Amino acid sequence: MILKLLILLFVLMVLVGGNRGLDSFLALARTVIAFIVNVYLITWGMPPLFTTFLVSVFFVITVLYSQNGKNVKMDAAVMAVTLVLFVIALTSGPILWRAGMSGYNEVEQYEEISMYLSPNLAIPMSAVSLSAVMLGLLGAIMDTAVAITTAVHEVYVNQKDLSEKQLVQSGMTVGRDILGTTVNTLFFAGLGESIMLAVLFMKNEDTVSVILNSKALFQEVSGIAIGAIGCLLIIPLSSILIAHFLKNSEENGSKKPDLLQKCYNYIKKHLKNIKKMVQ
Repeated sequence: MILKLLILLFVLMVLVGGNRGLDSFLALARTVIAFIVNVYLITWGMPPLFTTFLVSVFFVITVLYSQNGKNVKMDAAVMAVTLVLFVIALTSGPILWRAGMSGYNEVEQYEEISMYLSPNLAIPMSAVSLSAVMLGLLGAIMDTAVAITTAVHEVYVNQKDLSEKQLVQSGMTVGRDILGTTVNTLFFAGLGESIMLAVLFMKNEDTVSVILNSKALFQEVSGIAIGAIGCLLIIPLSSILIAHFLKNSEENGSKKPDLLQKCYNYIKKHLKNIKKMVQ
Protein backbone atom coordinates (compact mmCIF):
# COMPACT_ATOMS: atom_id res chain seq x y z
CA MET A 1 0.00 0.00 0.00
CA ILE A 2 2.84 2.39 0.81
CA LEU A 3 4.41 1.68 -2.57
CA LYS A 4 1.11 2.38 -4.33
CA LEU A 5 0.75 5.70 -2.52
CA LEU A 6 4.31 6.67 -3.44
CA ILE A 7 3.67 5.82 -7.10
CA LEU A 8 0.47 7.88 -7.03
CA LEU A 9 2.33 10.79 -5.46
CA PHE A 10 5.08 10.58 -8.07
CA VAL A 11 2.60 10.50 -10.97
CA LEU A 12 0.60 13.44 -9.65
CA MET A 13 3.72 15.53 -8.96
CA VAL A 14 5.01 14.91 -12.50
CA LEU A 15 1.62 15.57 -14.12
CA VAL A 16 0.94 18.76 -12.17
CA GLY A 17 4.45 20.13 -11.78
CA GLY A 18 6.25 18.76 -14.84
CA ASN A 19 10.03 19.01 -14.51
CA ARG A 20 9.64 21.08 -11.35
CA GLY A 21 7.47 18.35 -9.86
CA LEU A 22 10.06 15.71 -10.74
CA ASP A 23 12.78 17.79 -9.08
CA SER A 24 10.58 18.15 -6.01
CA PHE A 25 10.03 14.39 -5.79
CA LEU A 26 13.76 13.71 -6.08
CA ALA A 27 14.43 16.32 -3.40
CA LEU A 28 11.85 14.61 -1.20
CA ALA A 29 13.59 11.26 -1.73
CA ARG A 30 16.95 12.78 -0.73
CA THR A 31 15.48 14.27 2.43
CA VAL A 32 13.99 10.91 3.44
CA ILE A 33 17.39 9.25 2.97
CA ALA A 34 19.06 12.01 4.99
CA PHE A 35 16.47 11.58 7.76
CA ILE A 36 17.19 7.84 7.94
CA VAL A 37 20.93 8.58 8.12
CA ASN A 38 20.22 11.02 10.95
CA VAL A 39 18.37 8.35 12.92
CA TYR A 40 21.28 5.93 12.50
CA LEU A 41 23.77 8.58 13.60
CA ILE A 42 21.76 9.26 16.76
CA THR A 43 21.56 5.55 17.60
CA TRP A 44 25.33 5.30 17.10
CA GLY A 45 25.88 7.93 19.77
CA MET A 46 26.21 11.15 17.79
CA PRO A 47 24.77 14.32 19.44
CA PRO A 48 21.11 14.50 18.33
CA LEU A 49 20.96 18.30 18.11
CA PHE A 50 24.15 18.54 16.06
CA THR A 51 23.19 15.86 13.56
CA THR A 52 19.60 17.12 13.28
CA PHE A 53 20.83 20.66 12.68
CA LEU A 54 23.11 19.51 9.86
CA VAL A 55 20.40 17.34 8.34
CA SER A 56 17.89 20.20 8.60
CA VAL A 57 20.24 22.54 6.74
CA PHE A 58 20.70 19.80 4.14
CA PHE A 59 16.90 19.57 3.84
CA VAL A 60 16.64 23.31 3.26
CA ILE A 61 19.45 23.44 0.70
CA THR A 62 18.19 20.37 -1.15
CA VAL A 63 14.56 21.47 -1.33
CA LEU A 64 14.98 25.17 -2.05
CA TYR A 65 17.90 25.02 -4.46
CA SER A 66 16.60 22.00 -6.38
CA GLN A 67 13.18 23.61 -6.88
CA ASN A 68 14.10 27.25 -7.40
CA GLY A 69 17.76 27.26 -8.37
CA LYS A 70 20.69 29.05 -6.73
CA ASN A 71 19.84 32.74 -6.65
CA VAL A 72 19.78 35.61 -4.21
CA LYS A 73 16.21 34.81 -3.09
CA MET A 74 17.05 31.25 -2.10
CA ASP A 75 20.38 32.33 -0.57
CA ALA A 76 18.54 34.66 1.79
CA ALA A 77 15.87 32.04 2.56
CA VAL A 78 18.44 29.33 3.33
CA MET A 79 20.45 31.58 5.61
CA ALA A 80 17.33 32.86 7.40
CA VAL A 81 16.04 29.34 8.07
CA THR A 82 19.47 28.24 9.28
CA LEU A 83 19.67 31.15 11.72
CA VAL A 84 16.17 30.46 13.06
CA LEU A 85 17.01 26.80 13.66
CA PHE A 86 20.18 27.82 15.47
CA VAL A 87 18.32 30.30 17.69
CA ILE A 88 15.58 27.76 18.47
CA ALA A 89 18.14 25.11 19.43
CA LEU A 90 20.09 27.58 21.56
CA THR A 91 17.16 29.10 23.47
CA SER A 92 14.47 26.43 23.62
CA GLY A 93 16.74 23.56 24.64
CA PRO A 94 17.39 24.71 28.24
CA ILE A 95 13.72 25.60 28.72
CA LEU A 96 12.47 22.19 27.59
CA TRP A 97 15.14 20.44 29.63
CA ARG A 98 14.15 22.27 32.83
CA ALA A 99 10.47 21.58 32.12
CA GLY A 100 11.11 17.84 31.80
CA MET A 101 9.62 17.47 28.34
CA SER A 102 11.79 14.51 27.35
CA GLY A 103 11.04 10.83 27.75
CA TYR A 104 7.80 8.87 27.76
CA ASN A 105 4.66 10.64 28.92
CA GLU A 106 1.96 9.10 31.10
CA VAL A 107 -0.05 7.97 28.09
CA GLU A 108 2.83 6.13 26.41
CA GLN A 109 3.77 4.40 29.67
CA TYR A 110 0.41 2.62 29.81
CA GLU A 111 0.11 1.68 26.14
CA GLU A 112 0.66 -1.91 25.01
CA ILE A 113 3.82 -0.85 23.17
CA SER A 114 5.39 0.21 26.50
CA MET A 115 6.46 -3.38 27.21
CA TYR A 116 8.78 -3.20 24.21
CA LEU A 117 10.35 0.13 25.18
CA SER A 118 13.74 0.08 26.83
CA PRO A 119 14.52 2.43 29.75
CA ASN A 120 18.28 2.21 29.06
CA LEU A 121 18.69 3.91 25.69
CA ALA A 122 21.80 5.89 26.69
CA ILE A 123 20.56 8.72 24.45
CA PRO A 124 19.75 12.26 25.70
CA MET A 125 15.99 12.24 25.15
CA SER A 126 15.68 15.97 25.82
CA ALA A 127 17.87 16.62 22.79
CA VAL A 128 15.88 14.10 20.75
CA SER A 129 12.62 15.85 21.71
CA LEU A 130 13.98 19.23 20.67
CA SER A 131 15.27 17.70 17.43
CA ALA A 132 11.75 16.45 16.68
CA VAL A 133 10.35 19.94 17.30
CA MET A 134 12.95 21.49 14.98
CA LEU A 135 12.09 19.08 12.18
CA GLY A 136 8.39 19.73 12.74
CA LEU A 137 8.66 23.49 12.25
CA LEU A 138 11.03 23.25 9.29
CA GLY A 139 8.35 23.19 6.60
CA ALA A 140 6.46 26.20 7.95
CA ILE A 141 9.49 28.48 8.27
CA MET A 142 10.78 27.42 4.84
CA ASP A 143 7.47 28.40 3.23
CA THR A 144 7.45 31.72 5.06
CA ALA A 145 11.05 32.51 4.15
CA VAL A 146 10.52 31.77 0.45
CA ALA A 147 7.31 33.80 0.35
CA ILE A 148 9.00 36.84 1.88
CA THR A 149 12.22 36.72 -0.13
CA THR A 150 10.34 36.20 -3.39
CA ALA A 151 7.95 39.07 -2.69
CA VAL A 152 10.73 41.48 -1.72
CA HIS A 153 12.71 40.47 -4.80
CA GLU A 154 9.75 41.28 -7.06
CA VAL A 155 9.33 44.65 -5.37
CA TYR A 156 13.02 45.38 -5.90
CA VAL A 157 12.92 44.36 -9.58
CA ASN A 158 10.09 46.82 -10.25
CA GLN A 159 11.39 49.62 -8.01
CA LYS A 160 15.16 49.48 -7.73
CA ASP A 161 15.35 52.96 -6.23
CA LEU A 162 13.94 51.71 -2.91
CA SER A 163 16.28 51.84 0.04
CA GLU A 164 17.25 48.84 2.13
CA LYS A 165 15.00 50.01 4.94
CA GLN A 166 12.02 50.25 2.58
CA LEU A 167 12.69 46.75 1.30
CA VAL A 168 12.76 45.46 4.87
CA GLN A 169 9.42 47.16 5.53
CA SER A 170 7.98 45.49 2.42
CA GLY A 171 9.10 42.10 3.70
CA MET A 172 7.60 42.78 7.12
CA THR A 173 4.30 43.73 5.51
CA VAL A 174 4.19 40.46 3.58
CA GLY A 175 5.16 38.56 6.72
CA ARG A 176 2.32 40.06 8.74
CA ASP A 177 -0.17 39.06 6.05
CA ILE A 178 0.87 35.39 6.02
CA LEU A 179 1.70 35.06 9.71
CA GLY A 180 -1.81 34.06 10.74
CA THR A 181 -2.16 31.28 8.18
CA THR A 182 1.34 29.96 8.91
CA VAL A 183 0.75 29.73 12.66
CA ASN A 184 -2.69 28.20 12.05
CA THR A 185 -1.04 25.53 9.90
CA LEU A 186 1.14 24.47 12.83
CA PHE A 187 -1.77 24.76 15.24
CA PHE A 188 -4.12 22.56 13.25
CA ALA A 189 -1.37 20.02 12.61
CA GLY A 190 -0.79 19.74 16.36
CA LEU A 191 -4.52 19.78 17.02
CA GLY A 192 -5.05 16.88 14.65
CA GLU A 193 -2.40 14.83 16.45
CA SER A 194 -3.98 15.65 19.82
CA ILE A 195 -7.53 14.47 19.09
CA MET A 196 -6.93 11.02 20.58
CA LEU A 197 -5.27 12.61 23.61
CA ALA A 198 -8.33 14.83 24.18
CA VAL A 199 -10.66 11.83 23.86
CA LEU A 200 -8.55 9.94 26.39
CA PHE A 201 -8.75 12.80 28.90
CA MET A 202 -12.52 12.96 28.50
CA LYS A 203 -12.97 9.18 28.82
CA ASN A 204 -10.90 9.14 32.01
CA GLU A 205 -12.86 12.14 33.32
CA ASP A 206 -9.63 13.88 34.29
CA THR A 207 -9.88 17.16 36.15
CA VAL A 208 -8.65 20.45 34.71
CA SER A 209 -5.62 20.45 37.03
CA VAL A 210 -4.62 16.95 35.90
CA ILE A 211 -4.94 17.92 32.24
CA LEU A 212 -2.96 21.13 32.65
CA ASN A 213 -0.17 19.27 34.45
CA SER A 214 -0.13 16.45 31.95
CA LYS A 215 3.24 15.77 30.34
CA ALA A 216 1.55 14.58 27.16
CA LEU A 217 -0.33 17.88 26.83
CA PHE A 218 2.81 19.89 27.51
CA GLN A 219 4.70 18.03 24.78
CA GLU A 220 2.02 18.90 22.23
CA VAL A 221 1.62 22.53 23.30
CA SER A 222 5.35 23.20 23.53
CA GLY A 223 5.85 21.93 19.99
CA ILE A 224 3.18 24.28 18.68
CA ALA A 225 4.53 27.21 20.72
CA ILE A 226 8.13 26.72 19.54
CA GLY A 227 6.91 26.41 15.97
CA ALA A 228 5.00 29.68 16.29
CA ILE A 229 8.10 31.39 17.70
CA GLY A 230 10.09 30.13 14.73
CA CYS A 231 7.48 31.56 12.34
CA LEU A 232 7.74 34.90 14.10
CA LEU A 233 11.54 34.99 13.95
CA ILE A 234 11.76 34.04 10.28
CA ILE A 235 9.83 37.14 9.14
CA PRO A 236 12.30 39.87 10.21
CA LEU A 237 15.34 37.71 9.45
CA SER A 238 14.18 36.95 5.90
CA SER A 239 13.28 40.59 5.29
CA ILE A 240 16.62 41.90 6.53
CA LEU A 241 18.73 39.33 4.69
CA ILE A 242 17.02 39.64 1.30
CA ALA A 243 17.09 43.45 1.50
CA HIS A 244 20.79 43.39 2.38
CA PHE A 245 21.66 40.92 -0.38
CA LEU A 246 19.74 42.82 -3.03
CA LYS A 247 21.24 46.20 -2.19
CA ASN A 248 24.79 44.90 -1.84
CA SER A 249 25.09 42.53 -4.79
CA GLU A 250 26.52 43.88 -8.04
CA GLU A 251 24.35 41.65 -10.22
CA ASN A 252 20.97 40.56 -8.97
CA GLY A 253 21.07 36.86 -8.12
CA SER A 254 24.48 36.18 -9.63
CA LYS A 255 26.73 36.80 -6.66
CA LYS A 256 26.51 34.31 -3.82
CA PRO A 257 27.36 35.34 -0.27
CA ASP A 258 30.73 33.97 0.79
CA LEU A 259 29.38 32.77 4.14
CA LEU A 260 26.62 30.76 2.50
CA GLN A 261 29.07 29.20 0.06
CA LYS A 262 31.32 28.15 2.93
CA CYS A 263 28.38 26.62 4.81
CA TYR A 264 27.27 24.76 1.68
CA ASN A 265 30.76 23.36 1.04
CA TYR A 266 31.17 22.39 4.70
CA ILE A 267 27.88 20.48 4.78
CA LYS A 268 28.60 18.82 1.44
CA LYS A 269 32.00 17.66 2.69
CA HIS A 270 30.62 16.12 5.88
CA LEU A 271 27.71 14.47 4.08
CA LYS A 272 30.25 12.70 1.86
CA ASN A 273 32.03 11.46 4.99
CA ILE A 274 28.73 10.22 6.42
CA LYS A 275 27.97 8.43 3.15
CA LYS A 276 31.33 6.64 3.34
CA MET A 277 30.62 5.62 6.96
CA VAL A 278 27.23 4.17 6.03
CA GLN A 279 28.69 2.24 3.10
